[in-house]
Amino acid sequence: MPTDFDRLPFQPSEYLARRDALRTLMAEHGIDACVLNSTENMYYLTGFGSLAHGATSLIVRADGKAIWVMRLTELSNIRALKGKIWADEGIGVPDGQDYSTVLDRTLADFVPGKAVIAVEYGTVQTALRGFVGPKDPAILNASGLVERLRRVKSPAEIELLRRAGRIAAQSCRDGFEALHEGMTDTQLAAVVTGSMLANGSHRPAKMANVCAGPRTARAHVTWCGAPIARGELVNIEPAASVFDYHTPIFRFYSIGAPSDRVRRMFDVCKEALDEGFAHVRPGMTAHEAARLFEGVIERRGFAEWMVTRPAYSIGGSFPPGWGEDDVMAIRRDFDAILEEGMCFHVTPCLYEDGVGCVGASMPCVLTAGGFESLSGDEAVFGVK
Repeated sequence: MPTDFDRLPFQPSEYLARRDALRTLMAEHGIDACVLNSTENMYYLTGFGSLAHGATSLIVRADGKAIWVMRLTELSNIRALKGKIWADEGIGVPDGQDYSTVLDRTLADFVPGKAVIAVEYGTVQTALRGFVGPKDPAILNASGLVERLRRVKSPAEIELLRRAGRIAAQSCRDGFEALHEGMTDTQLAAVVTGSMLANGSHRPAKMANVCAGPRTARAHVTWCGAPIARGELVNIEPAASVFDYHTPIFRFYSIGAPSDRVRRMFDVCKEALDEGFAHVRPGMTAHEAARLFEGVIERRGFAEWMVTRPAYSIGGSFPPGWGEDDVMAIRRDFDAILEEGMCFHVTPCLYEDGVGCVGASMPCVLTAGGFESLSGDEAVFGVK
């Protein structure tokens, strides 16, 4: 029986509900049209996620009509999805033609008159956001509108994250099974990546982080062909993808017993993870939840090496990463309210130069009774 490989991950009614939720927010802010350019936001609203970074926009009008402005070759994707996505009309920009000119002309034609336009500026590189913003009083900042809708995942989204979580957990188990003295970190990465693909992962937003020894203290440094020695700390952090919904998991291993310092660091992080599972509930603020994790690490005397927030949102993601820190995070001094259906990579970690990165990780969905694992495994330090 033929399979439709271009099918959308969710039913059309779910996308239309998301579109209408955005229209409600637009009405509340007096916005006539939004110009969206976040790949994740466009994917969330329509089911199509472009990899043509910086050259794709979706203009959504208050009446629910929409039009794409994208690189001409990318229009092949919209043609292929004609009748499947609610936004199936587009304008192509040939290579060599100025994109902003075409976007400006399309916007003027699609939303004529003295309309109030909102543009996403939040996708601009963080270091430059203070220099980029609306210059015209009639242009508003649309950043955060769709992100607010993405915070709570639907049951269908959570199911995709569960599928991805099981694949990621299996890739870690397969990596641990293959681990042996003298194996290079590159060989280990090949096993982890091969396992994800063999078990059904779609294209990941980025390759797994795989590293060993003190180099693991350098955040997001990955394999370099270095052999793995007995007793060295091994980091494996893949994120499997199902319809671009990514579930990451972070696991820590060694061949033979790790150092006492590494073992102690793991025990502290695992205690913090357990504290969060026991006490974090919907209705708390992100700050209150963060302090539960951080309090354990502080009381155990490891606060100096706690340099990241305890948890970040996960969902539909595209390169260059798999996290949704701009959607939701559990971090101090953040007063957003935790709600049922929010999904996180909960990962209290410690980074100590000369030792490495050690943590306790679990991808989770927040339920009325607390966190529930999306990967179905346990956070343990694996000694082979």
